[in-house]
Amino acid sequence: MAAAVKITVIGSRLAKPGGEFFFMQEMEECKKCQIRGTCLNLEPGRKYVIQSVKNANLLSCALHDEGVLAVVVKNAPVEAYVDSKKAVSGSKIVYEPVFVRKNSAENGDDEDGGLDYALFSPKGLEKGDKCVVADVFEGFELDGKTYKRVYLVLES
Repeated sequence: MAAAVKITVIGSRLAKPGGEFFFMQEMEECKKCQIRGTCLNLEPGRKYVIQSVKNANLLSCALHDEGVLAVVVKNAPVEAYVDSKKAVSGSKIVYEPVFVRKNSAENGDDEDGGLDYALFSPKGLEKGDKCVVADVFEGFELDGKTYKRVYLVLES
């Protein structure tokens, strides 16, 4: 299944193919904007990647001093740690954040191998999200369980 694409607008300085961003929320300045519907058709808290710049017609924007451009975006891969049993490239999974205790890493020690604890519950994913496992990387054991680092793409 091909990832669904959307057309939105983004600040002209940011409008580059391959650029990634998180869409956060509507700002007060957006409430009176004529292109508000196009700009705000993304889901808050999600990560997107720019596929292409639609055209070079610069549009005025109260938030972006150099205006905005229309771009084609799709859901971007989000790096996460998942149970190793779910870490099969190309498979569809229901995302579940992993809750672990931080052990000594919380105190600045590196006994946990330099784990990035933010990847146990990364920005851009929510419990119950349907995702495709795009890439699978190394595994590790923590608190008696095995995890793998993966890239997940939210299904549209």
